[in-house]
Amino acid sequence: MTETGASMRAVIMERIGRPRVLKPTRLARPQPGSGEVLVQVHATSVNPQDLLLRSGRFILRKPMPHILGADLAGEIVALGEDSGGWNLGDRVCACFEALGSEINGGYAEYCALPADQLIALPDDLDYQSAAAAGAAFAAAFQALVINGKLKKADAVVIRGAAGSVGAAAVQITAARGARVIAISENQFVSDLHGIGADIVLEDAGGDLARQVKVATDENGASLVLHCSEQLDLDESLDMLCPGGRLVIAGALKKPQTRLNAMDLYLRNLSVLGAYSSIRPKDYESLLGGLAKGKYQRLIQEVMPLSQARQAHQKLEKSAGFGKIVLVPDSLLAAAKAAGNRIPIE
Repeated sequence: MTETGASMRAVIMERIGRPRVLKPTRLARPQPGSGEVLVQVHATSVNPQDLLLRSGRFILRKPMPHILGADLAGEIVALGEDSGGWNLGDRVCACFEALGSEINGGYAEYCALPADQLIALPDDLDYQSAAAAGAAFAAAFQALVINGKLKKADAVVIRGAAGSVGAAAVQITAARGARVIAISENQFVSDLHGIGADIVLEDAGGDLARQVKVATDENGASLVLHCSEQLDLDESLDMLCPGGRLVIAGALKKPQTRLNAMDLYLRNLSVLGAYSSIRPKDYESLLGGLAKGKYQRLIQEVMPLSQARQAHQKLEKSAGFGKIVLVPDSLLAAAKAAGNRIPIE
């Protein structure tokens, strides 16, 4: 067990608001209860869900102050009773629906977690790469494979493809042998081709549905993944072939929209949501693929945990390609002292 009364550094939010509500502070280090373990966090990442919770667009399901962070990777440093066979020193990662919303998340040096929600980190996978994959790969897998019933024969349009979920979706779709039509800003064309997109269309103008029809020999896409809050659902539906599926993976900026019910009826279209926890065995498979090089490790930048506020500001201003990873300042300082550099593991 950890020493009672020990403290830790964390970034908390005391109220809903803009990034300035994120505050670095020192708190009591949590103690693992029954069925829990205590993980020393080596890396977490900034996800769209964090921004939605902080701004109040998603409902926070616990009292404040609150610690955000929907994914993390680290090392077990203490065990509660009935901790499920885990051992001190085990390298683990976690990503599940309650993390960072119903319970405190990864924006801290330590996090008490349910033992049955942990995944063993593959030996060949570093903490930062695991955290960067985290919630993005989990959300993309749920949307495409579990809800969207992705098949090898599918022609898949991924809207918002340069975002964290979109880029993960491109890789998962390509790895399963389906055709990938990515839609994104022009500056990310080469990046998207590099991770498996067959065709990249620039997200500009009013003829995207027509471009998708041309790219699919006038058939339309069998599956459209809509993973950007700025996009038009009607336009996504127009990209589909008869019997096609539209999967929404993310909160829309305008949550209420009008759809043509007759069009849905006559063309046998399906509109699906994709908000749920990934099964541990599926998450384990994704991390195994990442460790073996099946998927690329997409890290935009590594920042100290104390700069979580600045990371949120960057993501709100302009989402780059890959994830922003947050690492506790003490770990970065130790690594920098040893190697005279800030590491990207």
